[in-house]
Amino acid sequence: MPEEGTSPSGGWEEVYGAMSVSTNAEGDAPTCPDCGEECPRVRVDRYWCPDHGAFTATG
Repeated sequence: MPEEGTSPSGGWEEVYGAMSVSTNAEGDAPTCPDCGEECPRVRVDRYWCPDHGAFTATG
């Protein structure tokens, strides 16, 4: 395994810091428009709420 200094991805933390971007992962799904719970993706643009059924995310 390459060391941090010699790795092609070495220094990514400094690059992200200079770009002022976050490394936090975003959630996979939006929240249900009826109850506000985060819902899993079931198709490309469809999500599923166990209480309210399928919905399409709007941006």
